Amino acid sequence: MKLKVTVNGQDYEIEVEVLDDVRQAAQPGAAMTPMAPQMPPPPAPAGPGAKVLSSPIPGTVVEVQVKVGQQVKRNDPIMIIDAMKMNTQISAVADGVVKELLAKSGDAVKMGQTLVTFE
Repeated sequence: MKLKVTVNGQDYEIEVEVLDDVRQAAQPGAAMTPMAPQMPPPPAPAGPGAKVLSSPIPGTVVEVQVKVGQQVKRNDPIMIIDAMKMNTQISAVADGVVKELLAKSGDAVKMGQTLVTFE
């Protein structure tokens, strides 16, 4: 299928291929099945009674807002991660004491990576 598109005032003719599953979904009255987000399971704690906070998103740590030995309560801010130019505050999921910080400002982190361990 050929299409004509205009980008910044410049006309282009492009050729696209429509895949079968898209054609079926585009038919009037066809049922659309939304895809469920694929979230990895949270990592297992590091040892008996260990508590961890894992990154819910990939990105870069902008700011760490706690220190080792600091007492935190559920929903207290722990750190800020930038993902695609949007800052996301990561909060404590339970009460505890910060045992170890495994990421610092400027570190790139992956989704599911352990950021903090708690006592």
